[in-house]
Amino acid sequence: MGFIMRGCRKSKALLLCCLVIILSGWDVCYAGGKFVKIKQAQLSLIDNKAKLSILLDFKLSPEAEEALYSGIALFWDVSIELKQKKRFWDKTLFAHTYRYSLTYYTLLDNFRVKDERKKTFRRFYSLSEALAFMQHIETEEMPLSGYVAKQCVISVLNISFDKEMLPAPLRPVAYFDSQWDLSTNEKRWCE
Repeated sequence: MGFIMRGCRKSKALLLCCLVIILSGWDVCYAGGKFVKIKQAQLSLIDNKAKLSILLDFKLSPEAEEALYSGIALFWDVSIELKQKKRFWDKTLFAHTYRYSLTYYTLLDNFRVKDERKKTFRRFYSLSEALAFMQHIETEEMPLSGYVAKQCVISVLNISFDKEMLPAPLRPVAYFDSQWDLSTNEKRWCE
């Protein structure tokens, strides 16, 4: 019986050590908005339609910039949810995800920002121009189903970098290296 108890104590100690190591390194694994931040977001409501204007602080880490210059496309998802409070839950009036990519073309020596949904793109001669363009997002009119006037509309905005679109050898590094935290923290507000 004593042998079993000593083994149990050792496994609990090992589990506790693993937990402490994981929690101390959590900030490395968590996307905390180090390089991409939401500076301003404003919702305009007209009748049963809404329009969102977003201003970001958008930078690339040295590792992401190096990957971009190596020909790896970088993808972001902009998730927008508009809700209103009901008695016991929030009713979703509108939910949509916009997808954007940033690519460098070596032969043309330019950058391309593409709206993946519309399949439209713009070319830029420098990375700073491309990032300046990506800092401003204007949505088209979003129809609100079940909108109640004079009641607060809860906006939920999240910009997330899609690490799954990176090449397989780079993905494990991207999940644990803080230089790949190219996402924002979720922003909620009421207008």
